[in-house]
Amino acid sequence: MTQEQLDNMTKKQALEYLGLDSDANDFAIDEKFWQLSKRYRGSKDPDSEEKLSELSAVYSIATGKRDEDARKKEVREQSSKLLGKTGAEWKNYFAYSWFKILVIIVVALVGCSIIYNVIFKGRNDLSVVCFGHFSVDSGLMEERMTSDDIKSPYVSAIDVVVPNDQGQTRNAYADQSLSAVLSTYPNVLITDSMTYEYYFGNYMDLTELYRNLKLILSEERLAALEPVYLNERDAYVATKDQVEDDSTESRDISSMSTEPVLVGIRINDKVAMDYLGITDLWPDTDPGIILSIYSGTTDYSKAENAVMRLCQVIPLSN
Repeated sequence: MTQEQLDNMTKKQALEYLGLDSDANDFAIDEKFWQLSKRYRGSKDPDSEEKLSELSAVYSIATGKRDEDARKKEVREQSSKLLGKTGAEWKNYFAYSWFKILVIIVVALVGCSIIYNVIFKGRNDLSVVCFGHFSVDSGLMEERMTSDDIKSPYVSAIDVVVPNDQGQTRNAYADQSLSAVLSTYPNVLITDSMTYEYYFGNYMDLTELYRNLKLILSEERLAALEPVYLNERDAYVATKDQVEDDSTESRDISSMSTEPVLVGIRINDKVAMDYLGITDLWPDTDPGIILSIYSGTTDYSKAENAVMRLCQVIPLSN
């Protein structure tokens, strides 16, 4: 059968080709097609592929799919288009792709904000990244960070919700936004006790910094600043069952370091948090904040001075 004959074939003729009555229903058409197609599937006959293709074309006509596709094509050709897509096609595209688009937009906005503050607004003396389940008044924190040595600090905040049993929903784009911000090599990190274990590799060892704090702070203030220790194995054990990453299952825990690292200074004081413009969002716990230094910072001295200054000047309720 030629292509022209197939193009001009009617539904009635297609049913006759299949050996069916003109009032055959969809079930009967499907059954007949399946029976006839078995003759050609896996056949060594060199013409079997062509015959199967012809049978499939007839089946499409018998079920009305050919005419329906032709109608849709005609409607599409007559519809107005934007960038090659009709209004209905754009609607379907956004319906299935809105999440990816949202992630791209959020990450792009974060990137643009960084570019604006770093390039157009002027070079910053200090970059602070706040990540955890808390809100931040960035303007107030930048004001608190400003000193004789730091004229133009920049604070960025990402609401990162780690797996939890408090009914708090994870922000799908938070990890991408945090990665984008960390790629700018900030100086200081501020997180909370619910979150810090998930980011072990991002902290600098603050042993020397804490030793210096013990030399200059009063016993009362030092008591309000709790050193936070973590090691590679404990961080992995604490998070491996909740991090959505299949690759973690193949890691050899026996090769991980158990050497404790002083990764931050914890402050469990609401007065201090209010001073920095931080509001905890965890409903069932009060994890406080942890001051750390980013392991990828290009100016450790500046970061160390900023953290030590905060430990000295932040007001404490006790």
